[in-house]
This record gives sequence, C-alpha cells and structure tokens, in this order.
Amino acid sequence: MIKKIAVLGAGVMGSEIAQAASAGGVDVVLLDSDPAALERGLAHVGKIGARRVERGRMSADEAAAILARVRPTADAADVGDCDLAIEAVPEVMDIKRTVFGVLDKALPAGAILASNTSGLSISELAATTGRPDRVVGLHFFNPASVMKLVEVIRGSSTSEATLAEAEEFAKALGKVPVRVRECPGFLVNRILVRAMVEAYREAASIGAGMAEADRAVVDAGPAPMGAFALGDLIGLDTMGHIQSDLQAAYGDRFDDAGQIAAQVDAGRLGSKSGAGFFDGKAPEAEADDAGRAVATRYYEGALDEARLCVAEEIAVAPDVDVAMRFGCGWRQGPLEWDAAGRPAKDA
Repeated sequence: MIKKIAVLGAGVMGSEIAQAASAGGVDVVLLDSDPAALERGLAHVGKIGARRVERGRMSADEAAAILARVRPTADAADVGDCDLAIEAVPEVMDIKRTVFGVLDKALPAGAILASNTSGLSISELAATTGRPDRVVGLHFFNPASVMKLVEVIRGSSTSEATLAEAEEFAKALGKVPVRVRECPGFLVNRILVRAMVEAYREAASIGAGMAEADRAVVDAGPAPMGAFALGDLIGLDTMGHIQSDLQAAYGDRFDDAGQIAAQVDAGRLGSKSGAGFFDGKAPEAEADDAGRAVATRYYEGALDEARLCVAEEIAVAPDVDVAMRFGCGWRQGPLEWDAAGRPAKDA
C-alpha cells in the first residue's frame, strides 16, 4: 500500500497533485530546487482548502490537516522513504530524464517512479532508470484537486504489479483510473484534439462562425463546450504544441488548417492573454447550418479516433468512454453516444 509519496515540481500541477494525495490521507514530500516555488506550491494547497472551507465543503481542521501532510523540501534525500514519486516538471524530455535520474537514486529499491506527462514516452523515461518495471505514467487532469480521471500509462517494461498498485493508489484518492497503453497523446488528448482539429478545418473550409459552431457542438451531443472556446480555455500556445506533435505522429488527420498558429502568431493565446479565437468570453449565438456541419465533423472525428484507439489496443472500449466522461466532462463517451443513436444532449 502506498502511504507516502514524493511530488517533484511545486508548480500548479505539482501542488494540485500534492493536494489531491494529501486530501486522500497520504503523506506528501513536495520537492523543488526553488524555495520560492515551494512557497507558492504550499500556498496553493492552502488556498484550495480555504476555498472549500468557505464553501462549507470541509472543516477548517480538515483543511489544516491536509496542508500539514504536505512537507516542502529542496533536498532529494528527503524522498528516501517514499513508496511512490510523481514528477510534475515541464514537458521537456531532457528535463524529465534528469529528474528521473535524481529520483531513481534517491528512492528506495521497491518504490514506483511515475511521470505526470500528458504524452511523452514512458518507455524512454524508464530506460534511464534501474527500475524500468516500476516506471509508470500517472497522468492527472488539471486541476488535479478536482478532476477525477487519471490515465495510468503502461510503458514497454511496466509490470502488471506496478500498474495494479498505481490504479489502487488513484482509487484511494477518489480518482477514476483508466489503463492506457503508451502512444503519442495517450488516450484523451488523441480523441479530444482530433475532434477539435476536425472542427477547425471544417469551419475554415466552409466559413462557419465560431460561436455558431460551438453552440452547435453543445446542442448536438455530449460535449459541454465547443472546440473554439475550449481551445481558448486550454491556451492556444499549448494547443499548438499538442496539435503539432500529434500531426507529426499520426499525419494529416490532426491538421488544423493553420487555425491555431494564426492566432498564436498574432499574440492571441486564448483566455490567458484575454483574446484567442474569441475576444474575451465567447459571444452568445444560435446554431446555424454551417455550425451544425462543424459539429458533425467534431463528433465524427472523436468517434473515429476512439475506434482507432480501441483497434490499436490503446484502451478497451468501456474505458474510452469513461475517460472522456471523467477527463473532458462529456455526458457520454463517443462510443456510447454512437451506440445510443447519437442523441442530443437532453434526449
């Protein structure tokens, strides 16, 4: 049983994971070489608790106990008694390799070493360690203190025992683990980004209004938000990196017709910069025929990519739908939606 973990990286994602683990009763060592980052990370954990106390979702004593279970440190030796370490550093393979080397030396022999990467190779990271069978992906979704889904990523050397322990750990935190075989983009990003780029290409091709297209997506199916508003929310610079990586891996079905780059080149990065596809908040609009054509492409793209993931044995069919429900807030996963006759959201 995993009773104590280390989280390496005290940024927003690392502190969110630390909070989720501590709220599940697990002792956490929050490791970062930057004292200021540790201070900010600990403050972030405290703010989550304070908000929940204010909303009546937990007592002040519970919030204090969660914060107290998170121990900040800049010394890697402090992870020496941890059962699991999760790295949450930037999505750069060289940085992650370096971090894995540090953790591999500092952790006890039987401990699990996990990456929170959203798409980098678990097998490549494992190869840098002396415990490749104990390396696994634990991809928490942001914000990890709220989102239920955890993709449990199997690398080429990951043992069945490691996968089972990682799943049990996620369940103990109240999360929903889904097993995913390693591939570029893993599961949710593949399906979601495929849907989004299909919408971008179609809208550009037929001159559809973005607000009308987003309204049609929400009206037509289980997604809670259209592709343009979601891109702005994620951040179009981030979206650009993901899209280009997926296009390089899978080809032109991930082509977005240059729609993301056009916004980024203009300095429009989405909500974080105040403007992206939309100037500020998306305007209210009614779906029209062009918007409905975009929505059709959006859902057909998601369905096609979901079927490919099943055919490639990236995940089993029921887990595909679970992942899209808990990772993206869809009311039904794409396979469920198709099997049910593609009903509208309120049908």
